[in-house]
Amino acid sequence: EKKAPSMVVKTVGAMVGGAVEAVALQPLDVLKTRLQIGGGQESLKTLATSMLRNEGPLSFYKGLTPFLTHLVTKYSVRWYFNDFYRGLLADKQGKVSTVGGFVAGLGAGMTEAVLIVTPFEVIKTRLQQQKGLDRASLKYKGPVDCVKIIIKEEGATALWKGVAPTMVRQGWNQFFLFGTYDPLKKLVYGLEKSDPVSTHQSITIGVIAGALGPLTNNPFDVAKTRLMAQKEVGDARKYTGMFQCIFKIFREEGPVALMKGCGMRILRVAPGMGITFTVVEKFTQYFD
Repeated sequence: EKKAPSMVVKTVGAMVGGAVEAVALQPLDVLKTRLQIGGGQESLKTLATSMLRNEGPLSFYKGLTPFLTHLVTKYSVRWYFNDFYRGLLADKQGKVSTVGGFVAGLGAGMTEAVLIVTPFEVIKTRLQQQKGLDRASLKYKGPVDCVKIIIKEEGATALWKGVAPTMVRQGWNQFFLFGTYDPLKKLVYGLEKSDPVSTHQSITIGVIAGALGPLTNNPFDVAKTRLMAQKEVGDARKYTGMFQCIFKIFREEGPVALMKGCGMRILRVAPGMGITFTVVEKFTQYFD
């Protein structure tokens, strides 16, 4: 029987995969964020054309530093805690049931949401929503400056704005991602969890598993983005919580607004998971 890959090797592989994913797919994340903040005012083509013409090609890489740092640290937490929770849910023979795989993914997603995802996404969202080419005219000059201004004007807890929908989104995403990866591996290719896979196999399984979460939980992602982009505090806030935000968007902008950015999320997250799972698989094959 093949030895299970070590937690350290898988975690490092996930971090490298996160770096590759960030550089390759950042433009899609910027477009997704702009679409969600703007509601239904612009189509994807109009938005992309406007950004390219008015802000230049580098505008598609706004917020890359926090996004890159975010993905690398997030994936280290995600893979580590998925293995940690799987260990808690394993039977005496060390095997984890299908249900246990889903639950471990849920736990890993909710853990990463609190420890990593929410503060990084607040910073990323604020940087990405800024428009213009002149750095001097921008409110936030960079990630560190963004953190300082948010803490000064809104308090340190503002870095966890949108934590509830983020926990729902991340838990839901990883519930499907880790819960379906191994069953898909067996269903599509007849392979066990520890069996090596080819590059095209890991990309295919990762893309399918990665698409399921974004396809089914987009309203929570829209609420997360709106809450994070909101600079007002106290009674001046338009959105006061996850469900209030979702219902308000539904009433004022219609149900379509709650699905804004869904296509961009799938285009970004699904290939991203294909990339990351491929790197993790190659790491485990090479080092273990």
